[in-house]
Amino acid sequence: MNHRQILDLALRDLPAARASYLRKVADALSGEPTLDQREHLMFPVLAAAASGIEPILEPADCARQVVGFMLRHAEGVAHTLYSAAYLEDQKAAMTPWATRLQADIAITIMDRLTSGGLALNEPKVWRFRADSGSVTGTAGTPFPYGEEDGEI
Repeated sequence: MNHRQILDLALRDLPAARASYLRKVADALSGEPTLDQREHLMFPVLAAAASGIEPILEPADCARQVVGFMLRHAEGVAHTLYSAAYLEDQKAAMTPWATRLQADIAITIMDRLTSGGLALNEPKVWRFRADSGSVTGTAGTPFPYGEEDGEI
């Protein structure tokens, strides 16, 4: 059985950019030698966590986080995966593991932001309002072009 199909099914419901990012993460995980005996455990967890993984880290860095997570928690994930609870409700059974994986990745992102090893390049968005004279950008700064009383 191709266990990656579990992840592929979960990616269909995600926005295209996030699904593309997670496909790159999965590609980086393919053939990972440390997961030879655990790869079948990884895809259900990754599928359950997919909607909450932010595409901020490089896919290879995110893949390293997943590998570390699986090395630490493979036994617990296997216990859940082969339990009756998983057969009854897959999503509910995998939710605790998905939450832990999302938290591990979020902690790494926050640590790198704090240390300066990662910078977010958020675009500046300008908002125009017709109901007042105050026109500001996302940072609360005045719009750089004033209203001119003249012909164009």
